[in-house]
Amino acid sequence: MRRWNLILSFLIPLFVAGNAMAAGNWFEDKLTCIVTGAVAGAAIGAAADGITVGGGTVGGAIIGALLCQPADADGDGVPDNRDKCPDTPKGVQVDEHGCPLDSDGDGVPDYKDKCPGTPKGAKVDADGCEIKPVVEVQPVAPVDGDSDGDGVPDSKDKCPGTPKGTKVDHTGCPLVEKIELKGVWFAFDSSVITPESAAVLDEVAKIFKRYPGLVAEMAGHTCSIGTEKYNQGLSERRANAVRDYLIKQGVDAKQLTAKGYGELQPLNDNATRADREKNRRTEMHILKQ
Repeated sequence: MRRWNLILSFLIPLFVAGNAMAAGNWFEDKLTCIVTGAVAGAAIGAAADGITVGGGTVGGAIIGALLCQPADADGDGVPDNRDKCPDTPKGVQVDEHGCPLDSDGDGVPDYKDKCPGTPKGAKVDADGCEIKPVVEVQPVAPVDGDSDGDGVPDSKDKCPGTPKGTKVDHTGCPLVEKIELKGVWFAFDSSVITPESAAVLDEVAKIFKRYPGLVAEMAGHTCSIGTEKYNQGLSERRANAVRDYLIKQGVDAKQLTAKGYGELQPLNDNATRADREKNRRTEMHILKQ
């Protein structure tokens, strides 16, 4: 009995001290504690009388297993030296690394995940719920009708309610003897039609296709800047440029003629810049309906 008291008197302080040093990772491995206890017990037994080595070994191992417990600060069952997620909330299930379980692998642990079973690879918010992409709904353009049946959609029809069968121009208004093609322009001092003019001329082309018996003259006019001879030639080139454009859009050449009037038929007296701009114009003269 005295021998065992001697052994215990050495072992207990040894392992109490070992357990206290667990923060330094000296005795946090239980197997290491058992082995250490066994060796220490055997040594003390041998030092006592040389015949209690076996008993000291067994006793030391048992005491090592009981007294030397690994530190687990958050109580999740994973020792601190292996815990990659310290401070896990109490009661939360963890994996072998001490980290909360994340069954669907979305990066939000199960105990916080309000949407378990999120598809793999899906982007989620802080609650673990899938972030759906924002789809912009484009407004549906209203169907453009033609209430008066004149071939010009209501959105472009400046003369709604035209009597049925009335021949109309590109604005939906009845064809008259002379129509100014507003919006048809040319490059400066040139007969090159500007890109913005295409929209107007495309509508004019539709008129001729709608009324195969329609015949018209494309008339070119200029302001008074420059010589009368030069302006006459420029107006002719511009009138022919309009005719050529319409033919390229599928209008029968027999429906079109072209004539330049130069500066001889001004709308204003050319005194101001605004007046001159109004005088530089293209008209459609109806010859036959």
